[in-house]
Amino acid sequence: MMSSMTSPQGLGSTAFLAVGGTPRTAALRGTQSAPSSEFRSRSAGSSSGGPQVASHDTPANWTAMTASLAMAASLAVGRKEKRRFATRASFVRLKATDTDADVDLVTQLQLEASKLRSEVSGLEAEREEQLQRDRLALFHSFDLDRSGSISVQELRTGLQEMGLELDEPKAEGILRALDKDGDGMLTLEEFDLKAATKQIEEWRAQDEAVEDATRAAAQALERQSKEVESEKQANQEYIASLPPSNDDVGLPTRLASVLAYLLPCMDVLRYGLPLALMFPSLQGPFSALFAISGVFQAFPFGLGYLALFIGMQNLAKNTELPTLLRFNLRQSVILDIALFVPGILSGVISLAADAAKAPISEELAFAGNGIVFALLVACVAYSTGSSLLGVAPRGLPFISEMAGEAISDTRPNDDASSSKP
Repeated sequence: MMSSMTSPQGLGSTAFLAVGGTPRTAALRGTQSAPSSEFRSRSAGSSSGGPQVASHDTPANWTAMTASLAMAASLAVGRKEKRRFATRASFVRLKATDTDADVDLVTQLQLEASKLRSEVSGLEAEREEQLQRDRLALFHSFDLDRSGSISVQELRTGLQEMGLELDEPKAEGILRALDKDGDGMLTLEEFDLKAATKQIEEWRAQDEAVEDATRAAAQALERQSKEVESEKQANQEYIASLPPSNDDVGLPTRLASVLAYLLPCMDVLRYGLPLALMFPSLQGPFSALFAISGVFQAFPFGLGYLALFIGMQNLAKNTELPTLLRFNLRQSVILDIALFVPGILSGVISLAADAAKAPISEELAFAGNGIVFALLVACVAYSTGSSLLGVAPRGLPFISEMAGEAISDTRPNDDASSSKP
């Protein structure tokens, strides 16, 4: 019903019916064929003698139809404005209702928060009272004589009952730390079991740290002892794997040990020539040494000395030879090598003097050569004398140590009756 009124065609039809006519499509569209057709129908009706139907196409009918259309349109606009005003009023009422609801919710939340704060305050007060009762009960458990204060012995006994073992000096230390007035007793206000327990835990941690350090030191010492024992055992196994040493110190071995020092004696002759010229008594030994040296110098390019040097090295490595002979061979070679040091120093000094255009005096050169000759003769004399006695000459600094290390490839002989070099 409402939809037909709101549409244009519905409004026109309603207005047309209001003036007593029927809706005619052609008339509404304003076509020219409709009046002619209707006129012909009226003419036919009149000629046939039938009832006459009043015509709706008069100006009066058109005026009434236009007025009806205008009235229907105004009615539709009025209804639309009423609906708009009703919707706006409903929205205003809903918004006011929501605002009131928000105000009521905030008020309710504030009341709930105030109630919760009150309950929390009550619980805190109740908890504080309970803590005070517990603290008083704990104090009475330590105060065995009910004197209102705790002595050192009572403190120690109470802590032991709680599983905290404590000696008397430490108990006195805790009491002094808690005793604020210094009367040697703990009152209820001074009694603080938490602080006492913390101090005991610190002492316990320190004791555990000391025990751990002691245990670690003991373990390190044990490991070191095991390492030393292992090294000792490995050394014993190594020595046991070596061939036994030849401890022969008979006369042939002793004479061969003395002859081993001919090599450094022949090389030191050049340093002792000035002394041989000054002391005729030295010319005999020098002549004999020069004769032996001439045999080796007969080989070209110094191959004689080189062969002697290499031969003595190889003989010193032979583990089947007597240890005394091997030691002297090695020590003789080291002494001969040591003679290279003064030769090098002499060459360097000569070059420096030539560069400075200050030649070395004959007296200074004679003194230097004499010192080298005297030192080597002293070493050879000590070594030959000790070897003739059947004892290895191990008294030369550095040189004897190097000689001993070079022949440490045999194990000591188990025969106790044999002499040891």
